[in-house]
Amino acid sequence: MPAIAIEICIGCTGPHLLQADCAAAFDGGAASVELCRDMALQGLTPQIADLRIARRHFPRTGLFPMIRPRAGDFDYSPAEIAVMGEQIAMAAGEGADGVVFGVVRDGKLPLAALETLFAAARGRGLRTTFHRAFDALDDHVAGLEGLIALGADRIMTSGKPWGSGASAADGAVRLAQLIDQAGPRVEIVLGGGIGAAMMPGLLHQLPLSRGRVSAHAYGAVLSGTAVDARKVAALVQAAQILA
Repeated sequence: MPAIAIEICIGCTGPHLLQADCAAAFDGGAASVELCRDMALQGLTPQIADLRIARRHFPRTGLFPMIRPRAGDFDYSPAEIAVMGEQIAMAAGEGADGVVFGVVRDGKLPLAALETLFAAARGRGLRTTFHRAFDALDDHVAGLEGLIALGADRIMTSGKPWGSGASAADGAVRLAQLIDQAGPRVEIVLGGGIGAAMMPGLLHQLPLSRGRVSAHAYGAVLSGTAVDARKVAALVQAAQILA
């Protein structure tokens, strides 16, 4: 069984800390980073300068910037979808390997808007991650099938409702169901309070041999406000226990 790849969420809080955070994620063995600004707003699209710094200091494949033009809900207007398309093009131009976005309207996937965004990413050779807006869907079974049909490469979820404050450990039952449903068709990214201490217990509850699974971490790998390479390495090691 392959090791569970680890993704680190990095906030853009100034060039020097961003450089250090990307280097720490790299040195700690993270497979990828999700790059965001304004983490207090749960992550918005980074600036061009942030992407350039991250690309220099996280040189392996796996730089995935957030595409989110504003805080609040995930129901974007046509004008905002157009802005997101421009941000996808910008990310591709600065060497991103993929993009992270999510659009949900009244608990459902708005197909026309999502087709526009997936096409914009696919046309530029970018991998696509549908972020934890997935947890705001009313029907996760149908949502998973809809995103597979749209061509999503990855789906991030805690297995619990968006805004509940619950962790992926709390959502293990649904995560297991989603992994089983997805099989090899789409990667399920475990997100929500992921840390080295919880990882073995969580992984033991999941049908890892039936699908493609990775894990996403933020707060658990910080020391103060900085990414700690030792904590990243500990998480990477914890995810290899079942490998």
